[in-house]
Amino acid sequence: MRWTDSIKNKLVASIVLLALCLLVLLSNYLDRLHTENVKNSISTMYEDRLIVEEYILKMTRHIYQIREILNTGGSEQQVNTVKALTGDFKVTYNIFIKTRLTKREKSTADELMTQIKGFEQTNVGNNKRALIYTDQILFSLNKLSEIQLTESKLIMKQVESQYATIKALSQFAFAIIIIILIVLQVLVFSGESIIPLFKTKDPSLN
Repeated sequence: MRWTDSIKNKLVASIVLLALCLLVLLSNYLDRLHTENVKNSISTMYEDRLIVEEYILKMTRHIYQIREILNTGGSEQQVNTVKALTGDFKVTYNIFIKTRLTKREKSTADELMTQIKGFEQTNVGNNKRALIYTDQILFSLNKLSEIQLTESKLIMKQVESQYATIKALSQFAFAIIIIILIVLQVLVFSGESIIPLFKTKDPSLN
């Protein structure tokens, strides 16, 4: 084997090794990317969905307690209890609206605040009108709860899609690594350049 062929083989081997290293780094990067995406999705599920759902359930409990009082009468003590429950509702609501909301959630939350303000302006003694407002409020809370479920499913679909994409890329990178290793093995045990730059002269012409 000519010394030029040896240099060419070493050059090709170096390129192959470099490509191998780059693919290994790419594979590691994809694994870290997937891990980070999963962590972010879990964080979003917890902070923006599960916690928010707890706020919605808390507000719903307040409204059901108010409805129970409205259905039993309108004494002064009951009126004060309704006001206290309404105040607790608004405290929870103010915490709720500070979370990350979608456009649909924001729109429904605005409707909810309009309804609770309307309820506050209603004479608690007028049970029928007050109960109508509580029905509207419960309807809005139910809409918010349904949005949480829809958004949670969407997050899971996104995670699954990201996982499928990254898995496919990882498998492709692994296949390329195997091919490169085979090429490298051929270079190591072959005495000739795989891609000669110069055509060998015919010895009979000498």
